[in-house]
Amino acid sequence: MALIIGTDGNDILVGTDGDDRFIGSAGNDTITGGKGNDIIDYSGLEQPVILQPVAIQKSAIGNDTFKDFFETVIGATGQTNSINATSDRTDVSIIADLANERLEIRVVGSSPRVVNLKNFVNVIGTNQNDAIIGDARDNELSGSGGNDIIRGSAGNDTLNGGDGVDTADYSKLGQSSTIFIDGTLKKGGGLGTDILGNFENLVGDASAVNNTIDASMAPSVPFSFLSDLSVNANLETQSFVVNNLPGGNTAKFTFINFDNIKGTNQSDTIVGDKQNNLLFGNGGDDTLSGKSGNDILTGGNGNDTLTGGVGADKFVFTNVLEGVDIIKDFKAAEGDKIQVSQTGFGAISISDFSYDALTGSLFFQESRFAIVENKPIGFQVNLDIQIV
Repeated sequence: MALIIGTDGNDILVGTDGDDRFIGSAGNDTITGGKGNDIIDYSGLEQPVILQPVAIQKSAIGNDTFKDFFETVIGATGQTNSINATSDRTDVSIIADLANERLEIRVVGSSPRVVNLKNFVNVIGTNQNDAIIGDARDNELSGSGGNDIIRGSAGNDTLNGGDGVDTADYSKLGQSSTIFIDGTLKKGGGLGTDILGNFENLVGDASAVNNTIDASMAPSVPFSFLSDLSVNANLETQSFVVNNLPGGNTAKFTFINFDNIKGTNQSDTIVGDKQNNLLFGNGGDDTLSGKSGNDILTGGNGNDTLTGGVGADKFVFTNVLEGVDIIKDFKAAEGDKIQVSQTGFGAISISDFSYDALTGSLFFQESRFAIVENKPIGFQVNLDIQIV
């Protein structure tokens, strides 16, 4: 293997027919690898580098131009090196896999070319349909144009889909995820917190339990309009719609492999699926429907409408002052229970509760907190209400 080292000036460097190693240095260099498996090595440069389609940008110390293909590119050690694949071409896309240190360049009508990568942290894709995969470091991954798939991994990452219909993919994360209404995504197992922008689709890990959509309160709320938002969330159809954006607009998303939903402080419509869902309305007059599965439905503040659906469902009440909820389909034969908080209600015993069979009303002492609309025959307070 030939070792080729330039000066700090503007050099023209040409390799041999064998496997060559070029050592990156300052200056605006022109580099031709020639035949063989060639390496261009910027590991000792002490400046971050940006890998572009036919060039390397070396911060303030110069730009290198490639005259042919390099099989391996090594970024500067300890620096935030980037791949920027943007260009005007409409026939090129990439698969950038930082976890496996691999960049696949796909040109329509040609076989893919593979570049081995080392020490690269951030990626900007092409204007076509790219796949971008992060690693355990804090990555910044952007799809640019096209319908891109960006796969999140460990670390505190920033993912930007860009233009097109883009997917943030956590299906291989190995942990549960919680997505907040401001685009923050918290990864379980201490894997970090990501910031997502310009994505239409979000995929959780189907093998993880308790993937959660949390619209109750974003971890950081930079915009006051977030307090006016409401949502229509349906786990069965995998649809998530945010209402009351500025100008009266809505935003529509597809959330896949999620189990639980927490609503906003406004009036939401929340629908579960065949899994055992946790559905929490939070504030507002919410409509919650569990569908099938053994679901837990909590209306929260407001006069909510709760439908358990098929399965052994729990209708949860945490405070007698939250409002009066309507339970549409209480069925003791399916194992349904009404669960009340001993602390929140100040309950001493089950005798503090009563049921009016004529109206379906449930009372704590003199305060009505729910109406069992289907008025089930044989409802028994001591069996069907649980104090926890």
